[in-house]
Amino acid sequence: MAEMCSRAGAEVFPDRPVELVVPAGPGSSTDTIMRSLAQVAAPLLGQSIVILNKPGASGTIGVGYVTRSKADGYTIAGVPSGAITMAPHVAAPGFAASDYRIVAMITQAAGVLCVHPGFPAGNAAEFLGELRSNPDKYTYGSDGVGAFVQFSTTRIFEPEGIRQRIIPYSGADQTLAAFMSETIDIYGGAIATIAPLVAEGKAKCLLLTTARRCAALPDVESLSDVNMPQAQTLLWRAVIAPRGLAQDRFDKLREVFTKAAMSPEFKAMAERRGEEVWTVSADDAARFAQDEYVGMERLARQLHLKQN
Repeated sequence: MAEMCSRAGAEVFPDRPVELVVPAGPGSSTDTIMRSLAQVAAPLLGQSIVILNKPGASGTIGVGYVTRSKADGYTIAGVPSGAITMAPHVAAPGFAASDYRIVAMITQAAGVLCVHPGFPAGNAAEFLGELRSNPDKYTYGSDGVGAFVQFSTTRIFEPEGIRQRIIPYSGADQTLAAFMSETIDIYGGAIATIAPLVAEGKAKCLLLTTARRCAALPDVESLSDVNMPQAQTLLWRAVIAPRGLAQDRFDKLREVFTKAAMSPEFKAMAERRGEEVWTVSADDAARFAQDEYVGMERLARQLHLKQN
């Protein structure tokens, strides 16, 4: 009987803290979202959730770390979409899409393009016109080579014949610092990062990367407003785990993180940051990510960014 109890006890999951790897730096949008999610999820899980920041290479360092970890559910990751559907096409990531599973989709959001108050444009059409008429005049920040900003802006700029200079940084927080110091002319990235400057009148946002407007910046035009809804790129975040994770542990983590994302406190936090809770089935999440992966691979090849 004692042996049976011991064996049953060993099967309890989790029986120690879970490590949630964030492939971005402290204070970044992904870091903030995932820390808030972990606070809500930990009591539901019955164990603490420890955040481990592993930034670099547009998120692929952190993702690679998790895919190489033991598939026991104790090392998982909270990732931005670009780390798994975009960046792997630009540099050798050390992992494949088959090395992980999406445990739960967490949020979706628009990216945004913003300029300094004196920029010679007051709306999205004028902004695109100014960029089109002045090739290579302006610089804009990206959250890394092959990350969200590079892909989302390319989908907007390429059809319009726009050519401007992209400057890669390690994350939206560094892009913001470069924008504040006027090292770059255009901020590209998450809404939450730039929102304080907008509130202070130190930045004006002119175009979203989505086909519909965002409640957090209701006056900022969407791609539908400039007749480009097909150029939409969502910024989404998800929790992933190594592919070999046992189904019962996968189901437990999925239940916990989905409930946490749907909690009133997390929803309110996400909305304040211009994000929207987005929960779908595990199969739908896998299909969506795979479709985006394929689409971004095609775009990377067109831009000669794809590594062989």
